[in-house]
Amino acid sequence: MNHVLFLSFWLSTGGGVEAVCKMLKISILKVENPSCLWGRVVCGPGGNPETKEHYINLQTKMNLFYHDVTQDLHQLKPTSLEEGQMYVVYWDVKQSWCRAVVQSIIMDPGCRRAFCFLVDHGEMIVVSSDKIRVALRKFLQLPFWVKKFHLARIKPTTLRVSVFAEKAELEPSSQWDSSAALYLHNLLRASTQTEAVLHELESESTSIELYLTINNIKICVNDDLVAKQFAYYTSCGLDACDRFPHMLSSNILTRTVSKSSEKQMEETLHSSSKHGGSSESPDTSEVGDWLTTAPHPQSQLFELVTCEEGNSSKVTNEPTSFYNQSKHGRKASETESLLAWLNPEPFNADLDNGDKVAVFGDPWLKGILVHSAFSVEPCNTLEDAPVTDSLRQVLHRKNYSTLSPDDHYSWPAVARGCNTLIISHNADQPLGYLIPLLTHILLNSILLSHLSSSGPIAVLLCPGWQKAQAVYDLLEESKVSQKLHPVIVLVGIGKDEAKAVKIPKNCLLLVTTPFTLVRLLSCHCFLFLRLCHLVLDEADQLFTHAPDQMASILQHFQKVTSSEEKGCCPRQLVASAKRWTSPMENLICCHMPNPYIVISVPEEAALYGNIQQVILMTLESNKISVLLGALDFSPDVGQKTLIVANSAQEVEDVFKVVNNKSAFCLKTHEGLLDKLDFVIQQWRKNIGPGTHLILVSTSECLKFLGIRDAACVVHFGFPSSPKLFGSRLLCMAENFRNLSEQDQGCSQVTRSVLLVSERNARHVVGVLRYLERTDAPLPLVLLSFAEEINVAREDQKTDRPFCSYLKSFGFCRDRSVCLDRHRFNSQLDQSAFPTTGVIEVLPLYIKTASVFYGRLVRQNDKGFDTMASEMISYYADKKPGAKELLEGALYAVQEEGIFHRVKILSIPDRGEGLFYNVLVQFIDVGMEGDVKSHQLLELPEQFHSLPNQAIEMVICRVKPVDAEIEWHPKVTRAIRQKIQGLQHQARVVLALGNTVFVDPMVRVTQLPGTKTLINEYNVQSEILKTGMGVGNPEHLDFLRALHQDTVVNRSKDGVHTSRMMDCLLSEEEMLTAAFTVAEVKKASALDPSHQIFKPSSPVPATMKAPAVAEVPLFSVCNQKSHLDFVEDRKQISERNPAASLSVHENGMPDGDEQVVSSDETVCNNLSKSSYPHIVWYQTCDSLIVTVKLMNPGSQRCDFFTDRVVYSGRVNGRFYRADLELHKQISTDTCYWEMKSNQPVLILVKQQLGYWERLVKSKNIFVSFDMDHVDEEEDSSSSRMWFEENTGDDSCYVNSESGSESD
Repeated sequence: MNHVLFLSFWLSTGGGVEAVCKMLKISILKVENPSCLWGRVVCGPGGNPETKEHYINLQTKMNLFYHDVTQDLHQLKPTSLEEGQMYVVYWDVKQSWCRAVVQSIIMDPGCRRAFCFLVDHGEMIVVSSDKIRVALRKFLQLPFWVKKFHLARIKPTTLRVSVFAEKAELEPSSQWDSSAALYLHNLLRASTQTEAVLHELESESTSIELYLTINNIKICVNDDLVAKQFAYYTSCGLDACDRFPHMLSSNILTRTVSKSSEKQMEETLHSSSKHGGSSESPDTSEVGDWLTTAPHPQSQLFELVTCEEGNSSKVTNEPTSFYNQSKHGRKASETESLLAWLNPEPFNADLDNGDKVAVFGDPWLKGILVHSAFSVEPCNTLEDAPVTDSLRQVLHRKNYSTLSPDDHYSWPAVARGCNTLIISHNADQPLGYLIPLLTHILLNSILLSHLSSSGPIAVLLCPGWQKAQAVYDLLEESKVSQKLHPVIVLVGIGKDEAKAVKIPKNCLLLVTTPFTLVRLLSCHCFLFLRLCHLVLDEADQLFTHAPDQMASILQHFQKVTSSEEKGCCPRQLVASAKRWTSPMENLICCHMPNPYIVISVPEEAALYGNIQQVILMTLESNKISVLLGALDFSPDVGQKTLIVANSAQEVEDVFKVVNNKSAFCLKTHEGLLDKLDFVIQQWRKNIGPGTHLILVSTSECLKFLGIRDAACVVHFGFPSSPKLFGSRLLCMAENFRNLSEQDQGCSQVTRSVLLVSERNARHVVGVLRYLERTDAPLPLVLLSFAEEINVAREDQKTDRPFCSYLKSFGFCRDRSVCLDRHRFNSQLDQSAFPTTGVIEVLPLYIKTASVFYGRLVRQNDKGFDTMASEMISYYADKKPGAKELLEGALYAVQEEGIFHRVKILSIPDRGEGLFYNVLVQFIDVGMEGDVKSHQLLELPEQFHSLPNQAIEMVICRVKPVDAEIEWHPKVTRAIRQKIQGLQHQARVVLALGNTVFVDPMVRVTQLPGTKTLINEYNVQSEILKTGMGVGNPEHLDFLRALHQDTVVNRSKDGVHTSRMMDCLLSEEEMLTAAFTVAEVKKASALDPSHQIFKPSSPVPATMKAPAVAEVPLFSVCNQKSHLDFVEDRKQISERNPAASLSVHENGMPDGDEQVVSSDETVCNNLSKSSYPHIVWYQTCDSLIVTVKLMNPGSQRCDFFTDRVVYSGRVNGRFYRADLELHKQISTDTCYWEMKSNQPVLILVKQQLGYWERLVKSKNIFVSFDMDHVDEEEDSSSSRMWFEENTGDDSCYVNSESGSESD
């Protein structure tokens, strides 16, 4: 029946037996009789190995989803059960959720149960209704894994005994004897390989020829059953004996079966049932598991274990055919219609979002933090949202038909007039708060506004004029103008400009910026006496760019709304933001009584919750040691800690270590989903003082556990995205700071511990950008590394244009997201224009108030004028249209009688359209725009020779007012009307590429009738007169400093080479080198005796790991500039060759190397010997010294009682180490050898005991071998240090070594 649909991919085109010529490896799971076998195809003719993984992933995803305690069971439980429909049921045997089809429903007095067929396991089970869930569409994309087969070409026989004739005869039968089923069962047990050839696909099952390999003999089971007279061929009848196959010897079968005792079978059954929930491969676990069913009272169950690995089956003497068309025709039809839309493509549940389980009860279940002193019922859909019908129609016109997650909770609060703070990714969309706010004003505040004086009742503050204009346009579209009469006001710093502003008396809603509102309050404070609604759009930007203005505005709002006359009027403050900033704490505490806080960004919720962030640097091999040092296994108060890993293997490794230290340790990952309920139950139990409950989990499992009361989250596996980082931190939501409560008391300190290793290099910059917003002390090495990464990434932007904001104002709006170049490039920015002097310019295209394009006017250069007149003459007679349009080609366009040369920038895909627009650049004007394709004219070759005439001109030392990043249109419009098409004089201060920086730029005119020249106006002054611009004296200084830095770097070959080498190195290698430098410095500064632990003295559990004990921390509240960090890093590199980031493949630094003499003075004379890097550790009777040189030659080692001298040569360079020892050694028993391609010196002590140091005086090239301590501790169960496998030498090495720390 429906299995036919799923077997089609096994067959070639053409169908039939002839089309199937390949053996298929199959796995028989259950045998009812030779006409009913349930099995899976292990490997089809295509040999697709991904098929098994698809079903394993499907099983894992279903278990995670239906085990998720955050899901709403009312949404997942079916309202009614129907026979023949697909569901997901819980199978107690395997403790797993499985796909099933309900065959029949059993109505008991106590509960309702269903008789279900597991379509991926071939089992019939009885399940209670409380263990049945709705099957989501994404879980039905894969076809059923278990198929039904029957042996082809044969029919059963039976031995009929005639009492009267006193003889027995074989006769055809309609049912198989139990002996035939038992014989087939024994064959499968004895076989080592199971294969089949598919025949025709029948209605209920697929006919096959079954081949088994027993003791290297392959037999056809179909023929063997005929030979053993259990069956006969359907084509020849019972008496046909012409196709007897090779008969299997009965003693072989007996001998094979006897190898497995009954006891072993029981152990195998027990093992398979025990590990049924694991996520192993089907060949070893899933296919090999035993599928146990409840036997029919009259049925006899045969269970078998085959010799083939991962191949097991069952046999029953009663057929339990699931698909029976004659009896269940209606169910079969429903199932067929269900399977008609199943997707046979490879399974990917993440791509299918068709099944949405809506949950609107607890906001935390959707990753939303809601803090409020009172409860507000959320709205589920737009239809039941608290907005007016007219505003709802506006939303539909704007295609705002679906509410965002934060809208469900914020809209009811805003519509009720509550003080609301909303932090979400959609904060830049005003509709998220504007619609419910307008509803409240229209239904409430507007009725009370007539009781007081005139003036706006609501003020909406925006971070800039562009956003203010967008909000005002939205208000105009919302059809509220007739009642609210909104007005937008933008006031500059012009004299008496604010006094001249007239606000209409009927204006109830004012849209403006903080700077403008402060100016209005200084002149028209009495116009804002009835203000009762203050809205902060993008509040994070408002507090960042206008902190003083926001303080004045909030103070005025507090004063106005707290007066006795406003007692009857509503008071509401609504703030919407994308990020949490520290001023918002004061906003909530001082200006928002009874606040309603909605945060839908988990990582921002963690900042609001005042999570203590701890950053620990470590090498990858030392992560577990650092983890143990960060945990307190005997806390004063009860504590729950989450350790999050990125893989199941990491979970097992961490659990193994932590479990030895903690008596209360749990673990869960994708392979332990059957233990998920137990873990949740244990975690939710109350813990007493001094108890530390630790749970180790993967990120995937963590989101299904429903944990929100953790006190500490340890990120053993680095979070790959801010969203994942925030979702982990949300597990501490119940311990977050709650600013909506009046008396917060002393809440438990919540910590987030982040382990940073060299493998996390590409995420360091982004993580530090987030952590800089906290009060966490940041390691100096990470800050320096992040600065170097930013410099290296900046060097890779050689093909990008120079940042337009840097050119215009001397600063970039946001370098972290800007894709353009922020440093000068000697090749791209080389200019043919003069860098100093006075020039004549003709502005033609005014891009902004301070940037325009035009031509350079030269007295003796008439080339452009000549070409322009020739083009007019050429096109006067004929105007040939362009025959073929090519990107980058030159054409001509006529505008108002003038012919312009244009270059095509892009050609759209016109399809079948005849007319279309083309984006072009007017190369002699500088303007870009669309022109119609039929307007383009062919440009003769004689007009191609003249270079582009348009140059970019930037007026220096002016910028927009009020921290704006774009010029207001009225300023650009005023300057355009003033200067366009008029010749000006300008003084050049800098030239970069096609851009000329001028300061000043004036219009020079001649008095009529005289030779006197006067300056008619200064363009900078005209910009300032508009009141929308201010002086920018730092603009020119920054550009000159940037240009000078480029010249200096270009002249210093060594610095340039080092920077290029840094770019060539991967970020992981750079961070490894940075960590290694920190380790070398720390090890040389610490007393080595504090780093050694005697075997008899265990390490205390509370001791911090050496890798983080001395890491320099640095608070961002009082930090130096990043450039200072780079200088400090350079000084370290100059003093210590081990700090160099440029390494040679043989372990040697590239380029100029530092050479150290015996007195530790650094010099650059390459003729002297170099000092190698040396690490050491000790035992009670000897010292083990490793010289970090890879494969040295010409080696020599001289041992003295108080010193050791080693020398060797690598890559033609001579190395020599002269160690003056701290104590004396026995020279007769000392020796050296090669280990891991490095020389190792074994120095035997004259007296037993531990040395405080290796050498008498401090040597920057000698450090203690920290990794060896970890290695020793890892081998001892009584100590705390552990180390992962890092390679042949089992340790991380310095950047001078050629070994890669992976």
